[in-house]
Amino acid sequence: MATVVTKPNIQEYHDYLEFLKDWIEFLKDREKGFSLRQVAKEAGMASGYLPMCFSRKRKLSKKAFDKLKPYLKLSGKEERYLDLLRVIAESEEPKERVQALTSLQKLKDYKETHRLELEVHQYLSRWYYVAIRELVNTSDFKGDPAWIQERLRGRVSQKEIEEALQFLLRFGFILKNESGVYSVAQKQLDCHEGVYKISLGEFHRQMLDWAKLSIEETPRAERLLLGHTAALTRSQFEKIQNILRNSIGDIESVGNATPSSSREVYHIELAAFPLTKNSAADGEGVGE
Repeated sequence: MATVVTKPNIQEYHDYLEFLKDWIEFLKDREKGFSLRQVAKEAGMASGYLPMCFSRKRKLSKKAFDKLKPYLKLSGKEERYLDLLRVIAESEEPKERVQALTSLQKLKDYKETHRLELEVHQYLSRWYYVAIRELVNTSDFKGDPAWIQERLRGRVSQKEIEEALQFLLRFGFILKNESGVYSVAQKQLDCHEGVYKISLGEFHRQMLDWAKLSIEETPRAERLLLGHTAALTRSQFEKIQNILRNSIGDIESVGNATPSSSREVYHIELAAFPLTKNSAADGEGVGE
């Protein structure tokens, strides 16, 4: 007895290529004569292009995706959902990825099935949520929006602080006992890679903005900005990545040692990024 292929529900997918592969198999099972090769031929694509995209050896361009869509027999709603997933995965423009994620999060179906992603995105895309959570670890913390506002740098309204406290309590980032004493809860941020990377990228962007402001607004004794510029090969850059990863692990262990005696919230940013565009034909440069 032949196995019936279940119709894939796009709202259950994070990876647009995984959905496309499952959808193609569904159409093959449902429609006699349907094949990827035939679709490619009718869409005016090389026969090997789509298999290379599905195996992640090439990116599916917007132009190719638009050619493919009419043959997928998707509803307009499914096409829109799939296109947003593709932009999140493939776009080289950070703003475009953020806009696609924002549009996706506005969809009712996404809100109902991807609450974890929404939670992580809200936490990381508002720098003061993270700062308030860590402020709870300081020895003199008060859960009073006016007190928190006074401690935070930058312009954060008391209403925004109240919303942040409600969010942090609701989703278990912080705890509050019967006596009204706050504490930080152990919580693992676990989210799909594409959404998580966008949210984390937005968080780092905000933190780097604060790093720039600290040059003018923070006394030297309370900040440390170090840098080194050099021409690197890919293998050298990989060594530096390992050094930075090990360093952040050491820093985390220091910060976790005595949180109860903390008086200030710091963000430590280790960054390495190219200042040039790669022109090496052999792929040995860093800025690929």
